[in-house]
Amino acid sequence: MVVGYSGMNLVPVEVTLDEPVLFFYNRNRLVRTIKLDQLYQHKSQLLRTVSHLAWVHNIGFNSTNQFVVELVNGDKLAFNPRTGSREPIRPDGS
Repeated sequence: MVVGYSGMNLVPVEVTLDEPVLFFYNRNRLVRTIKLDQLYQHKSQLLRTVSHLAWVHNIGFNSTNQFVVELVNGDKLAFNPRTGSREPIRPDGS
């Protein structure tokens, strides 16, 4: 299971790349935390909004049950929802 919140695509302007943004749970146990520095090399890659920084455009599950994150730079990353491990996006997934 992946846990998030409404507005989770935004982080405060003063955020550091050490900020956790994704939390993967399996059987009520936290199995992986993904921080911004695992997705971006520089804070300047985040998209400035009126009051925050956006780090993700779209987030959700594809047709092959991968958890897919579309970053603000257009890159798409897939994660195994049970382990939080990165994996290649499957051909029939979005």
